[in-house]
Amino acid sequence: MPNKWGIRKIAEAIGFSKKDHSGHKHDCKATLERVMLALDGELSETEEKVFLDELNCCSWCLDKFEIEKSFKEYLCDKVKRHTVSSLVVDQIRAKIHNVQE
Repeated sequence: MPNKWGIRKIAEAIGFSKKDHSGHKHDCKATLERVMLALDGELSETEEKVFLDELNCCSWCLDKFEIEKSFKEYLCDKVKRHTVSSLVVDQIRAKIHNVQE
């Protein structure tokens, strides 16, 4: 019986494989776990390069990244910082300290 070509094998044959440029298999879950780190600028230069390579090999991950990026930009536009008195800060710290004991 001839070897059947499933959709995954066909996709790999025409270049839609979920492998990065170094040939490693792509892991969407691992990539998505780094989205917020990337958006917050908390990845090292090397980690960021690997992350961007991962996004470039998977349109689904890229779409999810763009959604999170847009949402973060929306929140940053809508959220305003307010200053509070040092008395309020001290009261909050005291409550946190009491809860931890």
